[in-house]
Amino acid sequence: MKSVFRLAAITITSGLVLAGCSAGGADSESDEYSASGVNRIVVAMAAGGGSDRSGRIISQILNDNEAGYSTVVENREGGGGAVGWSYFSALTGQPDNLLVAETALHTLPLQEGVDVPFTYKDFTPIALFAEDSRMVVAPIGSPYNTCSELIDAGASVSLLSGISGTFGPDGMVLSSMEDAGLVADRVPYGSTGEVVTGLLGGQIDFAPASAAAVKPYIESGDFKGLCTFSAERYESDPLLADIETAQEQGIDATVVLWRGVLAPAGITDGERDFWIDQLKEAFTDPAYAAYLESDLLIPKQIYGDEFATYLDEYDATIQTYFTS
Repeated sequence: MKSVFRLAAITITSGLVLAGCSAGGADSESDEYSASGVNRIVVAMAAGGGSDRSGRIISQILNDNEAGYSTVVENREGGGGAVGWSYFSALTGQPDNLLVAETALHTLPLQEGVDVPFTYKDFTPIALFAEDSRMVVAPIGSPYNTCSELIDAGASVSLLSGISGTFGPDGMVLSSMEDAGLVADRVPYGSTGEVVTGLLGGQIDFAPASAAAVKPYIESGDFKGLCTFSAERYESDPLLADIETAQEQGIDATVVLWRGVLAPAGITDGERDFWIDQLKEAFTDPAYAAYLESDLLIPKQIYGDEFATYLDEYDATIQTYFTS
């Protein structure tokens, strides 16, 4: 059976903390709301990573719209998102806070030995703004040119794969390849940057990573792409267009990750709808389209209740994976 895993990348380093507050409010009778003052966009990952980039482009666009309020990005990294998400889950009823999140919200609470005070249901879904995927790469001098060749070689050759973190999208890619017959030892690294360093130094034979993270090294001639775990090729990118999908190579799986904006639990419908409208407008900005293109993200926008349904369906998939 075809397997579809949606997970978010986890990047853990140091970050920048910025304080903010807001004086916006809802009319108790009409439930109308308008933000004012300084509103925070919390990112549970370190500055410089994918989540941080998305949070900062959203903040920039909202600020450029000059709608009577401003936003600042606050990084609260640690524990693969646990620190920031635990903090945000306690901001019940405070609509002057937004959270840029990813699907590790689903997987982190399910990991063995992890104890966090939240699940994805402890937040208010506002907007899904993009999906992402993974690509498998190897050093340019590798004897393997496709993921299917890796699988065939693993039966007789000892292979080492890098993996960012102990769980997440990289792990799901490797699990999918193992289901297709791959035999390889996993070498865990703390970040995608460390995985790249391991590949450049010849410490590992191959690794999954985001297309945006490895494209510069394919362009420089250091890496080559073996396959993608996206549903379709990156046909709009001349450099990556010829890299086959895993499905084209007989690996019946895709790995799709989501990126979205959440608010605290306990806000009013008017407060939720205000931020939905603000983000709908923001996502028409050319800077948003440029961000999607530069980070090789898959455009997808859904809001409010539809986003909540998406998260429920995604979680059902993840629950099946953890109990299988």
